[in-house]
Amino acid sequence: MSDNAINIPGNVSSDMQKESSKPLFTLQRGATRREVNAVEARHFVQGILSRSINLATLIGSGASTPAIPLMGETFRNLRADLKLNDPDLSILLESRITKIACRDNEDPAKYSNIENLLSWLSQRIEGSLDSADDDKRVSDAVRKAFLESVDIKYSAEHSDVLDSYRKFVQGLGVSRQILARGGQAAFDVVNLFTTNYDLFHEMALESSGYAYVDGFSNGLIPTFNPREYHRRPIDLDERFRDHYEPVNPFFRLYKMHGSINWRIYDGNVVRVPRFPDITDEYQGDRQLIAPMTSKYALTQGSPYSDMFREFVNALAVPNTVLLTCGFSFADSHISNLISQALARPDFTLLAFIGNPAEADVGSPTRVFYDKAGGANTYFVYPSERELDRKRPLYFSEFAVFIGPEITFGDDVASGSLGLGDKND
Repeated sequence: MSDNAINIPGNVSSDMQKESSKPLFTLQRGATRREVNAVEARHFVQGILSRSINLATLIGSGASTPAIPLMGETFRNLRADLKLNDPDLSILLESRITKIACRDNEDPAKYSNIENLLSWLSQRIEGSLDSADDDKRVSDAVRKAFLESVDIKYSAEHSDVLDSYRKFVQGLGVSRQILARGGQAAFDVVNLFTTNYDLFHEMALESSGYAYVDGFSNGLIPTFNPREYHRRPIDLDERFRDHYEPVNPFFRLYKMHGSINWRIYDGNVVRVPRFPDITDEYQGDRQLIAPMTSKYALTQGSPYSDMFREFVNALAVPNTVLLTCGFSFADSHISNLISQALARPDFTLLAFIGNPAEADVGSPTRVFYDKAGGANTYFVYPSERELDRKRPLYFSEFAVFIGPEITFGDDVASGSLGLGDKND
């Protein structure tokens, strides 16, 4: 990103200094840190969006809370529910939790790692142990609870989460439209990568009126085909110009671990339509990668391998900026690709995370943070002066930073907070 240096504003109006009573954030590049308020953080992010850069985003499960609970919460709820309503199955589940918790030197009462438990159960089932039938009962119950937590009804109670997703995609869209008006239409595409199974990305894009492709063909039976990612709609309203104009902005959505509305139909991965009489035809298992430590191996087949190839290609484009939020870097098959991209000086990572100093030593976020300390890595996280020092950086905050309008008050004056450019 040598031609698109990232600067952080420093001089703000006196009115904005009053915002200091609101949440404070730390902007970090390498070993350089600077504490800023929400207005300055937003202006910093808007400066990135305003540059002639290739944008990609990676959104994880933390973005869809509280509409979609985190796996730890889902697991705790399942344990409590089985204890009350199915004591026999509860005993089976708790006995297995005790075994794996002791193996991992953890407290069984506090154990909430669905990924490790499902992976361990899968190995026992495949090994045809004498307890395989009971292991399968437990595994099926955990998987069912997980799927039900994702397969929500998108109602008014989740409007705050959807509003954040709308701000997020609309901010990206407006930034691309501004670049196009400046004669830089080459940067009008945004690659949206997500490990989430829910439909908030799609709902935000459609309610915002944006054109996007998700890898599926149009028609009564939308079928996955990676070639769809390389098609662009043309704006025929611009047909009287010397050349055709593609629709701007344009989004490519990659659901890297599958989706709650994907199924197998006639040997193909299809996206379930919203028409009930047609949906009844899709009776196969949901096509998504369950939360297990073997996720990397499961991504080797289509359609997942196709999307991971697109992820690698997107990161390889010169002067690409990847924005991450709600992503803990726990998926090593993804975080390793980001680490490899960071070895190139023309790639930039802007990660919105919880305070890494408050993360457990050895946690995925902390490990990635400790390793990714180069000049092309930027972290944004809640300040140590926050009352709740261990809180995450909420997706709603990230959405305001990205969103198309300023909601804090006056415009921010230009300047620099002293983190410097990558050319320094």
